[in-house]
Amino acid sequence: MKLVIAFLLLAGMLAIGVNAGNEPVCSYRNTQGETIFLKYLPLLKQGQDYVDFGVDGKCVKRAVCSENFKTEVEDCGKYHVTCGNKKTFNGVFPGCCVKC
Repeated sequence: MKLVIAFLLLAGMLAIGVNAGNEPVCSYRNTQGETIFLKYLPLLKQGQDYVDFGVDGKCVKRAVCSENFKTEVEDCGKYHVTCGNKKTFNGVFPGCCVKC
């Protein structure tokens, strides 16, 4: 009887581990050619983001994982960032699009 219970517990833990490995993710290929995997966090209703920096230290793009697991990419060209208005933006992106 104890052996059966132990077997069922082990099988349950394996099933949980398999489900954890099957989480849907978003992917983004950065400027260096690396694939970056991002998750959507349903409890926070927020996707992870990745800011892609070029070799000059300025950021180029921002990738965000959406609720339907699609990668949404924002380009620096979408924002008109200058050294004067850089501090009016919240967070790293798009303020990192210019070097002052």
